Formats: sequence, C-alpha cells, structure tokens
Amino acid sequence: MGVMHEGEQPHDTAAIMVRSVLGWTIAVVCGGAGAVLAKLFHVSNLPAGQITAFLVGLAGGLSHSVLIWRAGGRISRYRSLILAVVWALCCAGAVTPLFFIFGTASKMTVLALYSFAIFGALGGTATAFVMRRVFDNASSREVITSVVPWAFSFGIAFPASNLIGDGLQTVLPAFLAWPVAVSVLPLVIGVGGGYSLVRFLRADGNHRPYPDSGVTHGAERYRFLVPILLVLPFYLNDFFDIYVSDWRWWLFTDYISVRLFPLLVVLWLILSDTMPSSRWGLSISSGGSFGVVFIIATLAAVFIDQNGYGILGRVPGYQPLGHMPSIDSPLWSRIDLTAGLLMVAIGEELVFRGYLRVFLARYTQSRLLIVAVSAVAFGLIHWSGGLHRVMVTAAIGAVFMAIYVTTRSLPPIVLAHFTVNFIALGDRIPAEIFRFF
Repeated sequence: MGVMHEGEQPHDTAAIMVRSVLGWTIAVVCGGAGAVLAKLFHVSNLPAGQITAFLVGLAGGLSHSVLIWRAGGRISRYRSLILAVVWALCCAGAVTPLFFIFGTASKMTVLALYSFAIFGALGGTATAFVMRRVFDNASSREVITSVVPWAFSFGIAFPASNLIGDGLQTVLPAFLAWPVAVSVLPLVIGVGGGYSLVRFLRADGNHRPYPDSGVTHGAERYRFLVPILLVLPFYLNDFFDIYVSDWRWWLFTDYISVRLFPLLVVLWLILSDTMPSSRWGLSISSGGSFGVVFIIATLAAVFIDQNGYGILGRVPGYQPLGHMPSIDSPLWSRIDLTAGLLMVAIGEELVFRGYLRVFLARYTQSRLLIVAVSAVAFGLIHWSGGLHRVMVTAAIGAVFMAIYVTTRSLPPIVLAHFTVNFIALGDRIPAEIFRFF
C-alpha cells in the first residue's frame, strides 16, 4: 500500500478507475479544444495533430498526478509538471509517424497501434519512476507494473476509436458517430492508467524474482550433457540448409534433429525428475493475462522480424550461406506450415527460454544477463541465414526471454512464436502491413 493520509480509507479500485477515466476525459476535451483552435488559425495537419496530442498528454499527465495525490502519494508540483510534460511529448511523438508513413487503412491502423503502444510504454516508464519516489513504502520496484498497462491501453485506444468511428458511420451520421468513437479514448486509457496505479499499490515486494534453478541434485551428472543434447542439434541443423537441396530429405533431417529430438530430451528430463515440468514454465495463466502476453509478444516480434532487415540494411555482414528448399507437395507444405511450425515454436521455446533460464540462473541472478546470453544463443542457431538474420532473431529472442522471466508462463510465448513464423512464411496474413522500413 502507498502512504495514506490520516483517516483515509484503503485504496478503492473502483474510485481510482473512475477518477482516472474522468481525468483522461477532461484531457481529450482539452485536446479537442486545441484541434478547434488549430483549425481556426489554419494550422497545417502535422503541427495541428501534434498540438492536439500534446494538450491531451499534458492534461492527462496532470490528471494522473492528481490521481497519485488522491491515492496518498506525496507528489510535488515539480514532479507533477515533469510527468505532464513527459506525457505531452509522448502523445505528440505518437501521432508524428502517422503523417510520414502512408498505406492501406489496415497498415495505418497497425502503425497507430505500434506508435501509441511504444510511446505509451515510455510514458508508463516515466510514471513508474515518479511513483517509486512519491510512495515512501511502495512495495513494487518493477517498472513493468506500469509499463504494460500504459502501453497496452494506449496502443489499442486510438486504433479502436478509429475503427469504431468508421463502423458507426455506416449506420449513423458522422456528427453522431465520431463523438461516440472519441469517447472510447478516455475510457480505455483511463482504465489502463488506473489499473497501473492499482497494481503498483498492491504489488508484493517480498517475492523472490529469481528462485533456485529448479534442477534436482540428481541432475549433477547430466550437468554438461543436457545442454549439449538440447542446444547442439540446433547449431548443426543449419548445415542441412547449406548442403541439402531435396525438400524431402530436408524435412526428414529437420524434423528428426530439431523438432522431435529436443522434445524427446525434454520428456526424458521431466519423466526422470531431472527437471520437473513445473520448471519449464508450462503453467497457463488466466485467460486475460494469456491474451495480453500473447498480443504484446507477437506484435513486438513481428515488428522486429518485418522491419529489422530494412533497418540493418547498411550494416555490413555476411550473406546467407543456405536456405530451406521449396516444398513441391501442397500437402506437405500445409503440414509444415501448421504442425511443423508449431513444433518449431514449442521446441525452441522449451530449450532457449524454458531450459536456458533455469540453466543460466545457476550462474547469475542478473535478469539482464540471462536475457542477453539467451538472446545471443538463440540468434546464433540461425547462423546460416547471414549476420542480419542472426541479429534479428537475437532481438526477438531477447523480447521473448524478457517477457518469460517476468511472467514465467511459456504457452503464450509459444503461440506468439508460431504466429510470427506463420506471418513470415505462411503468405496467409499480409506481412507488409507490419513493414514500415
């Protein structure tokens, strides 16, 4: 719990939510007033959009400072002003890319989601650091408690409002449709901001972020054998990309070496009680948490996968040494695209997230080091694809491990991994809507 004023009752979740939504409603009204003034003075589109968003963020940041104060946080005027300015800059920054990248309506919706989610995460980070300083006995020191709700609520609020407005225009006149759509903004953002404060105030600071490695004492004799059995096949498998040109032999070797063999080793570790199933992160969280983790992991990884090569275009490296041969059989192509990709996702996540977290936790308590080492290890299993592929997959691995060490739940990350590969290879979902560089 945060500091409470004398005689004040414990924090009321409903009251916090209502006040947060009300504060952001006032912020949206302030932004609307700015938009009207910008139009009266014939301000061009880009600065008009930035001014409108700046005012929304400024008023929204101030309203959250009031919310913190009402919750018992001793927040100074200086910190309130800093928080308001940060949110103003985040909102103005979020709308800016929308004026420089053009495409289909779906592409612009995805761009808005990414842009507002990223800047929402920045604003959430600033909010977390402010709250850590104004609540004397705040138990939480995890920035993620604020970052995720802010990023998620900001990310979906603006695209959702736009989609609702477009949909309502089919049955209502524009002057009725858009006020209803705009009302979605403060509702979604307010709930996200209020939830972040509630989570922060109720967070349990006594948990151990890095429990024991989870490997039984009887596993010492397998200390070096298990990593070799699990990891080495992934590094050797790339030789098949270089030297095997027949898709049938390629499928046979690939399925045996990196899709079936690691799963059999994992099964052996579980059945022999060398590494119990509880240590692999196989627990499934609640439906809401599962969905949020899946969406965040998928969007982040798809963005990296679809834009990383364009960003790294001028970075020197080596060319791909080989590639997967084309599968001529429609049946086997569909099998590989579904069951095959799912096996890849399960195997790689069990080994490079589930197992490596346990293995590395035996030697370090640093979450950053665990993420970094596992990311490099994951990137290097794609060595035959060239340096850029190694770097892109390492970045995706870092995102997945960062999420995993926070949630300790592997199933939503497995599903996200499968979805990223399906978008990249399946040709069913247009990958270009995620591509901006």
